[in-house]
Amino acid sequence: MRSPDMIHRGVALIAVLWLVAAMGLIVTGIVQAVRSEARTTGLQRHAVIASGLANAAILLALQNLHAQQKELPNTIQILQVSFAGENFDVSVQPLNGLIDINNAPVALLIEMYRQAGGMNPPEAQTLAQATIDLRQSKNSTGMAQGFDAIEDLLRVPGVTYDLYAKISRLVTTDLKGGNGRINPMAAPLGVLQVLTGDTARAAVLTAGRNTDSKLMDTSFFKPEFIEMASSRSLRLEVPVGLPDGGGMQKTWQVYWGSDPRSGLPWRVLGTQQSIRDAARSDN
Repeated sequence: MRSPDMIHRGVALIAVLWLVAAMGLIVTGIVQAVRSEARTTGLQRHAVIASGLANAAILLALQNLHAQQKELPNTIQILQVSFAGENFDVSVQPLNGLIDINNAPVALLIEMYRQAGGMNPPEAQTLAQATIDLRQSKNSTGMAQGFDAIEDLLRVPGVTYDLYAKISRLVTTDLKGGNGRINPMAAPLGVLQVLTGDTARAAVLTAGRNTDSKLMDTSFFKPEFIEMASSRSLRLEVPVGLPDGGGMQKTWQVYWGSDPRSGLPWRVLGTQQSIRDAARSDN
């Protein structure tokens, strides 16, 4: 039979073992938290560096456009620039290749909601009219309020987040002096699908234009929807890789006109950036 002293020693030993185990769990949690925080800090540092590189690449592309002393591009161009020992491909796109939701006619908005949004004709027509009604509604000064940013589409009754995600890359609110028409030479594939109503035909037109802009057949487009003029409003985009295998995309919207504040020949209307993590880039 065990003595009370032995029992007390056993209880004490169990208590010590439990304490050691608890301390081990605490230490493990602290180590994992420190590692996670260090990884997060490292990713933030890489993102800041990538953002700086992207901004530098876009500025160099703008300088190259200015140095050419030519007319602004009428179609999507890729400018190759070098900075800090790295090469970057900067896409320059006239913004009249996108759908100007502040000026697009109702018929074009209907096609946008049908072709890009996947809506049936009655729904698309209702939503297009709701879009017109909202942009023409008066603000406190009695002026038509329009759309200040593409995110304002979410204020249109019936525009869901899913629908917005489908059309957001096809629209703009930064086109100065727009007339609601689209330059097909500067339109991305999704906008050409809206204009033609045919995915396969839009792909063929895009491939031909990218090979030689003179090869684009514009006879497939409704004349009231298109124009062939260049635009002073531009979108510049550049991708930058991240060490974890993901990437960053930086976008600038600029207006080609003297900025009295900086003295530069362009004005920056807005910037955005998005980060694609390594897991998503593998899918």
